[in-house]
Amino acid sequence: SVKTAERIYSCREKIADFFKYSHPENVIFTLNCTHSINTVLKGVLKKGDHVITSDLEHNAVIRPLESLKRNGIIEYDVAHVSFTDDNETVENFRRKIKRETTLIICTHASNVTGFILPIKRLGALCKEHNILFAVDAAQSAGIIDINIAEFGIDYLCVAPHKGLYAPMGVGVLVADKRIDNVLIEGGTGSASALS
Repeated sequence: SVKTAERIYSCREKIADFFKYSHPENVIFTLNCTHSINTVLKGVLKKGDHVITSDLEHNAVIRPLESLKRNGIIEYDVAHVSFTDDNETVENFRRKIKRETTLIICTHASNVTGFILPIKRLGALCKEHNILFAVDAAQSAGIIDINIAEFGIDYLCVAPHKGLYAPMGVGVLVADKRIDNVLIEGGTGSASALS
């Protein structure tokens, strides 16, 4: 078990290094990229929050956003992505920002068109407005260089079986910021009483 734990941590280190990230302990293995996205959306957002996403999103993003909206937890807006002008795309996101905007989540590369969003500029927009930034890198990780710190990414969601040639049934979430709302409770430890 010690050797297995060492290998798993070594894998975390390699993933962190691959995405130019200095905290391998924040590399989380999930079931798949959809699980990573749901962990972010349902783990970070709270009642009254506002989210902005793009009009190129996969169902892995849209369905949980719709569920959170339907249940009265959040509101979200969709920013139009211009295929010819990144300035227009960034401005479309900027115009959707409200006082309650907590998170921008978008794909890095569309699974339908292959179009690549200007995530470095969107990350800078998020930092300018103190908004969290989550990136669905299912189609891009391992194909397009991603620098978490340079791009201002707070949550990177990855489908390793695609561009990283990992086996099916593994997802990765690199979480540079906290995830306060837990999805699963229990496990080992000595303090079992609820507080």
